Amino acid sequence: MRRKAWAVVTLMIVLILLAGCGPKSAEEVVNDLSERSEDLKSYRSQAKMTIQTGSKPQEYDVEVWYKQPHYYRVSLKNVNKDITQILLRNDDGVYVLTPHLNKSFRFHSDWPESSGQVYLYQTLLNSIIDDSARQFTAGKEDYRFEVAAKFEQNQSLVKQRIWLDRKLNPQKVEVLDSDDQVKVLVEFSRFEPDVSFDKDAFDMERNMTGYGDPTIIPSSGQEEKKGEEKAEGKGKDEKEFSALTPGWIPEGSRLVDQQTVNSPEGKVVILRYQGDPSFTLSQKRPEAVQASLPIYGRPLDLGFTQGILLETDENKRLSWTYEGTDFELVGDLPVDVMSRIARSIEEQPAK
Repeated sequence: MRRKAWAVVTLMIVLILLAGCGPKSAEEVVNDLSERSEDLKSYRSQAKMTIQTGSKPQEYDVEVWYKQPHYYRVSLKNVNKDITQILLRNDDGVYVLTPHLNKSFRFHSDWPESSGQVYLYQTLLNSIIDDSARQFTAGKEDYRFEVAAKFEQNQSLVKQRIWLDRKLNPQKVEVLDSDDQVKVLVEFSRFEPDVSFDKDAFDMERNMTGYGDPTIIPSSGQEEKKGEEKAEGKGKDEKEFSALTPGWIPEGSRLVDQQTVNSPEGKVVILRYQGDPSFTLSQKRPEAVQASLPIYGRPLDLGFTQGILLETDENKRLSWTYEGTDFELVGDLPVDVMSRIARSIEEQPAK
């Protein structure tokens, strides 16, 4: 009898252990993600992001640094154009830095809480936690979630597929449109939680001058050479400067006027569109100067670059820089429409 009793007890223990080793449910994984989101003190990640929302794919090397409670540094390197921008948040505010143009803009903004992107770990966690209609699959070595996508700047993106390993580290993200086409792909090659950073790692000046690592900041020698070439051909460039026009405009809008005016920063081309809606697009090629201005607005991801969105009671103002040209789009337009106009300009050849 004793042997039988011990056999029953042993069998029960084995069954309990086997049950404990089984796959977790969606609720258990989500609870683990909630705890990790609250306990996460810092991390460093590296990923490759491919954006397919235009006529040609844009590839980025993305590096993210995070330190509790609100310090962020996101390095976005356009692989095709070898241009790097940095999104930075510290105690002084939110910055968009373009080191190779020696430009920096400071925002009064709560980024990334208001507009986080899929390369940010916290954004992925919140997307999973907040979506009660999430779909969950437990793979042999990973967890897979399918959740809603909500991007103000591109409302055609409706769904996200998120892969996490069994340690809850990010592996891959797919963002899809209504036709189930993958428009944004983020593949993580590295994720390190609980890392330490230098005291000035999130300092604006240090990030403008660089860390001596050409993978983070473009080579200054190469940029200086380009600057010298531009200076030598400045007169020629001014004569040949012609406007880039949108490849897409809202139905009901039409181009009614184009003017070129002189400003202290050089020639400015102004395109006026009328109809429903009406808007103005201006562009200029200023010399590379330091610009560190407090702006009441927020950074806006345009895919090929970071824009600056300023909203007032009457109009919205979207500014961005592309290949040495400063653009400004002004009108009473939805954010996703302004973003689509901007993205369509990047795809167009000069007139």
